[in-house]
Amino acid sequence: MNLHPIFEAAVPIMSRKQSESLGDRSQYIGSSDIAGCPRKTYLQRQFPIQPGVSTLLKFARGHAAEWLLSKIFDASEVPYDAQVEVCHPSVPLRAHVDFVFYEPHGLHAVEVKSVSGIPDAPFPQWTDQLQYQLGMLRMMYPKGSITGSVLAVDMNAGEVQQFNGFEHDDTVFNYLFHRGLHLLDVLNDQAEANCSPSHLCGFCQFRVDCPSMSLPKVELPPEIEMVAAKYAELNSSKTAAEKELKAIRQQLLDYTGSTFKGQTERLALTVSTVADSVTVDANLLKLQHPEIYQQVLKPKAGFSRLEVKPLRPSLAKAA
Repeated sequence: MNLHPIFEAAVPIMSRKQSESLGDRSQYIGSSDIAGCPRKTYLQRQFPIQPGVSTLLKFARGHAAEWLLSKIFDASEVPYDAQVEVCHPSVPLRAHVDFVFYEPHGLHAVEVKSVSGIPDAPFPQWTDQLQYQLGMLRMMYPKGSITGSVLAVDMNAGEVQQFNGFEHDDTVFNYLFHRGLHLLDVLNDQAEANCSPSHLCGFCQFRVDCPSMSLPKVELPPEIEMVAAKYAELNSSKTAAEKELKAIRQQLLDYTGSTFKGQTERLALTVSTVADSVTVDANLLKLQHPEIYQQVLKPKAGFSRLEVKPLRPSLAKAA
């Protein structure tokens, strides 16, 4: 039985049902819109594109994480509500808060993010989304404390990280609120949709002709710079580790010789010999038998080469 046609037909239906609680997204601006890219929101509203099954399955991880967390919170018997909708009284701005916990002196909002690998710090879009939600909650609940956190969940690794300590901030909410008003003007063709690059650009269907992605030089969003710096750091430590491993390997082989087996209470050390073998000299074959060389060639898939180089301050300014 071939299950692929079932996935192709059923995943979009499942995705629409999962989004029904959000209502008609074309009739209001939500917190993810305000924290996201105005250009993408505008183009998505004007030219709706159905994401592919692969992208929809990635989105479904978020619903799966929220379902799992709701079961955990139910078991804890801590008072909370899920998918709390907060509407602005005069303009079509809304917020859907994943979880709201009721504390003795106020409310605590939780924004859930399903990830593949927990980041060192929350992305700016995550904190903007949360701060907007806190501001909307403050409008509904003018008294008491309004706090929040971002809960990053890596279901594959079984890891959960809470980025805590956020509080309602009038200045930040006012900025985000005016971003929402600007987005309303954009959708009414009264303002231009600017780009807001982020780590989500890789999932954008309108990336191809996006001005912020115009080569040869693209200004990196802060969160991508942070990830790239982490990559460079790990890659550098990997090179140093490989050099150290090579030296340690030689020390061990000097002791064991070509064949050895020993152990302690902590570990086992085994050395064995791999027999000599033969291989084809491609350069020699091409030189002496070019007709045979052409017959035995086979395609080799290309790949993306990633290189991250830290720049000295003077070079960074020149670049």
